[in-house]
Amino acid sequence: MSADGTTPVDGRTRVELDLRIQRFNLPPVESALVIGRRASIGPHAMAKALEEMVPGTFRLIEVEHDTIEAVLVRTSHLRTLPEERLVPLLVARSSPLMEPSDMIHVRLDIVVCVSERMDV
Repeated sequence: MSADGTTPVDGRTRVELDLRIQRFNLPPVESALVIGRRASIGPHAMAKALEEMVPGTFRLIEVEHDTIEAVLVRTSHLRTLPEERLVPLLVARSSPLMEPSDMIHVRLDIVVCVSERMDV
């Protein structure tokens, strides 16, 4: 290995690594987890694990889709945006990026904007 952290592989090729190190947070899911049909851990097992870590924080929603079996969504997000609107959006945006064995971690920021007019 050279001083710059790269390794010659065949005399011409170098391998460069970027590391991101951060603290592991509980729960390990921020907003939602989209779970593929052949994921290494099934949706019910994942929901049970999250329930043990942070009771009542996530809701398991099963979906009809070729690639995706279920979505685990933070319940506070469902108070702001109904399941009927949020889950189809998560599925539509995640499915092109997924294989059936994948789980996609989603960070969702919801901003509610309110505007009112008053007669004076």
